[in-house]
Amino acid sequence: MTRGMSRIRVGICSWADPALIESGAFYPRKSMSAEARLRHYASVFDTVEVNASYYAIPDVRTTGRWVERTPPGFVFNVKAYALLTGHHPRPESLPADVRALLPRQPRRTRRGEIDAAGVPPEALDATFRLYRAALEPLAAAGRLGYVLFQLAPWVHFDAARLEYLASLPGRLPGLALAVEFRHRSWLPEHAAATLGALRAARLAHVVVDAPPTVNAVPRVVAVTAPTAVLRLHGRNARGWLAQLRGEAPAVREKYDYLYTEAELRELLPEVERLGAEAEQVFVSFNNNNRDYPVQNALMLRRLLGRPAPRGAADALPRDLFA
Repeated sequence: MTRGMSRIRVGICSWADPALIESGAFYPRKSMSAEARLRHYASVFDTVEVNASYYAIPDVRTTGRWVERTPPGFVFNVKAYALLTGHHPRPESLPADVRALLPRQPRRTRRGEIDAAGVPPEALDATFRLYRAALEPLAAAGRLGYVLFQLAPWVHFDAARLEYLASLPGRLPGLALAVEFRHRSWLPEHAAATLGALRAARLAHVVVDAPPTVNAVPRVVAVTAPTAVLRLHGRNARGWLAQLRGEAPAVREKYDYLYTEAELRELLPEVERLGAEAEQVFVSFNNNNRDYPVQNALMLRRLLGRPAPRGAADALPRDLFA
């Protein structure tokens, strides 16, 4: 294994995903405590992406417990809270300090969410401060990989958005930040300006593998920061198109896809390129249905020449370690 390949970490995007738990294929028992579940996950993988932090800013005591429940060297990657990525947060998810800075009757979406466009700058600043404080236990312990800014699909390329991206390192100093675009106005339509802005701010470009639907961002392999990220969403075009039509497929319906070994082999040259150009690489599987992300993460580890982690063979199908 080359030196670059040794810096690649492979994991999944939610250790507590309901479909993964219900499958019964990865965790020894469906009734495990949150602590036991995380400890088991960390005995198999050395990194994970936290999805819950998108829906609400985690309590600092919770992130502290994550550190306590995982071994040295285990790394958490954390999704940015909805309001920070152009999404419309649920009113109940807003911290009290942020709610106090909103207008008396804030603008709402048709689904009752807080319209992100109507949130005043001081409320957004407060949200960043609270979010940064929540991550402090991870950062202080050296256990924080990247913070993922997965921009809303309706966030398009423009000067104001570029300025916002440039402001992120100052808002979250000292943290590795990664940006995932979900509209073609960024990539490929303004690829040079987009990637140039990321490089200038030392923000990691998230390489995305997803179905080639309307306005979808293609898989553009580029390293713009010391950290590189590859997120694999599966290739279930039917589920993604349902959402584009205004339907509301469940997470497991949208991401219902198991990569074949041949498909992952085709991605190896791109993973190797990231490993050669970046100081650290994270590959995160987000094909969240059944135990698909676990299967594929272990499959990719094997293709990268990694030995099976201690104890993993007792908890998972043996053909994954062949």
